Amino acid sequence: MALKRVTVVVANRNAPSYRLRLASLKPYALAAGLELTTVVLPRRPEWLRVLRLFAAFRASELLLFSKLKLLLGEDFLVRRWCPLWVLDVDDAVMYGKPKRHGEPPDQAWWRRRRFARMVRNCALTVVGSRELERQVALFATGTVVYPTPVDLRRYPLAQPGAQEEVTLGWIGLGKNLRYLEDLEGVLQALSRRFRFRLRVISDRVPRLSGIHLELVPWSEATEGESLARCHLGVAPLSDDLWTQGKGGYRCIQYAAAGLPCVASPVGANREVVQNGETGFWAKTPQEWLAALTRLLENPSLRAAMGQKARARAEKLYDLRALAPRYVGWLRSLLLFGSAQGLVAVNQKQRRAAVREALHEEGFPV
Repeated sequence: MALKRVTVVVANRNAPSYRLRLASLKPYALAAGLELTTVVLPRRPEWLRVLRLFAAFRASELLLFSKLKLLLGEDFLVRRWCPLWVLDVDDAVMYGKPKRHGEPPDQAWWRRRRFARMVRNCALTVVGSRELERQVALFATGTVVYPTPVDLRRYPLAQPGAQEEVTLGWIGLGKNLRYLEDLEGVLQALSRRFRFRLRVISDRVPRLSGIHLELVPWSEATEGESLARCHLGVAPLSDDLWTQGKGGYRCIQYAAAGLPCVASPVGANREVVQNGETGFWAKTPQEWLAALTRLLENPSLRAAMGQKARARAEKLYDLRALAPRYVGWLRSLLLFGSAQGLVAVNQKQRRAAVREALHEEGFPV
């Protein structure tokens, strides 16, 4: 039987959102009879960029866009070549990321309108969290939640209850270290009471003074092992429209390693970290200091919370469990009549058609 061709359209092949959410689907898709190929849609030149991809779009039965927003007119052309679309988002891309830390995100009307039009053009929008689903669902044909998965085979279990010097862990891109730097005063106060180190798994060192820091260069091959040498994870965030749409992947990684976590209760962090069970929520400096103090003082609590976090990761975030669901959604849409049938009807009819397509194989919307 011929493979059904799905083209994944990305702005950057190296982006974590593509690598973790979509590239990881390929072996599962192939086993289900879908061939996933990837093309890059650059930011410029507008219009010409879609024309250059004409052959790839025309040969596809479904287009899977990663966080992209086509321009008015571009979407008209691409729909003529391949009318069945899915959009994958794990950030609040209807807003512009704040240029400076502490500033609100850019809420330009043209960006929000372009995003809304893109979502309406898609038969299905796959989002990284329930909070992001809430922001998207008003104008989407259909939405499903797909947390960014982890391959648990690459995450050895940490020993958070070990008695040696406690290691706090933080993992992420250097551009997000600004959130960790907000904890400087808390960590300084903590260091006056406890002996600990802060392991930063990233591409650069945060600007923190008076803290025992250890930089571990990030590598996909070693990130699991690097986390396994920690005792607990920290996930601070500011609270704004941009961060409320983030997918909580840092907290998912801590859970995969079997680490308890102290996290800001913002967006998906609230979904991943169960307050008092797999970690603690902390808003104020006082709450951060109290939560970290409690975990540093109590190895058995760290161990118990880490065990619950790992069990939760096995149930909710393992790639081997999640990827077949995603592939099932794509397969259901492809098998449900003709692509033209899903785009030629009005919004209400499309919503009903998508729900029927996914319910046929047990994937509720």
